[in-house]
Amino acid sequence: MRPTWTKRLRMRWPKSGNCNRTSNASCAHTLGPWQPSPRGGPFPVVLLEHGSDVVPAIYTILAEGLASSGFIVVAANHPPDALISVFPDGHVFKFTAYWPVEADYRTQGVAIGKFVDEVLVADVRFVLDQLQEMNSHDHFWQRHLDLSKIGIVGHSLGGTTAALATQEEPRILAGVNLDGSTFPGMNADVRPVPVRKPLLFLAAEEHASNPAVQIREYVGSESNSYYVIVGGANHGSFTDANLLASRFSRESPPDNSAFERALLTSLLTRSLVEEFFGKYLKATVAPDLDLVVRVDKK
Repeated sequence: MRPTWTKRLRMRWPKSGNCNRTSNASCAHTLGPWQPSPRGGPFPVVLLEHGSDVVPAIYTILAEGLASSGFIVVAANHPPDALISVFPDGHVFKFTAYWPVEADYRTQGVAIGKFVDEVLVADVRFVLDQLQEMNSHDHFWQRHLDLSKIGIVGHSLGGTTAALATQEEPRILAGVNLDGSTFPGMNADVRPVPVRKPLLFLAAEEHASNPAVQIREYVGSESNSYYVIVGGANHGSFTDANLLASRFSRESPPDNSAFERALLTSLLTRSLVEEFFGKYLKATVAPDLDLVVRVDKK
C-alpha cells in the first residue's frame, strides 16, 4: 500500500479508541430500532452478498462504512451457502455443499456457477421485490428507500453473484466484486460476464497472478470498469476475519503488525467501495478512486 494512502486512511478513519467518550459523538454501534433520518432521504440502497460458509456479519466494517456514508445496506443470508441460517420459527440451517464434492474441479465449478445463476441471483431478485413492498407499505421503511439507485457488493461467491446480478437485473445500477470469479462455470469454461454497467473489481494479490485469465473475464465490459489489485491481500482480507485473527486467534498471540496491515486493507477496501457507490448512485466526486484506479471508458 502506498505510504500516502496509509496516511490519508488514518486521517480519514481514526481508531475508535481515540474517540472522546464524553463528547456528543457516538462511538458505539447502534443497536436500537432507530428509523432512518428524515433529512436527506430517501437513501440509495446497497445489497451485500456474503461468500460461501460465512455469515454477513463478517463484513461489518464494510457495511457500517456504507451506512455511515448515507446508504441503506441490505445483507441477505443465503441457505445453504451461508455458514448458518436461523429462521423466524427458530429452526437452523447450516452450510451444506451443493456441488458434487467427489467430482473433479471442473465439474464442481459448473455446478457452483449454475447455483449462483439459478439460486443466488434469484435470491437477489426476491430481496429487491421485498424492498419494493417494504418501501410502499412497511411503517418503518416506507419512503426511506430510493429504489431508483441500487448497487450491489459481494465477496468471493458473493462477488460472482454481484457481477451476474449487475449484468442481469435492470434495477441494479452498479456492482462491486471483491475477489470473486466473474465467469459462469467458474474455472470450467472461461466465458466472460459482459457487464455493461459500472463495475469495480478488487482482487487479492494472490489471485491476480494470471493476467491472461483476468483479461478474459473482462472482455465485453462496455461501461466504467475498475480493476484493482490490492497488494499483500489474501482472500480473507476483504472480510473482518484477518482483523479478528490478529487479536483473538487461539493459535498465536495478538499481533499488532498483522492487525495494522489488516486494518489498512479493510479501510482501503471500504474507501474505494464507498467512493464507487457515491459516484454512481449519488453523483458525488470520487477523487481517491479515480486517482488510484485506471478507468476504462468505452
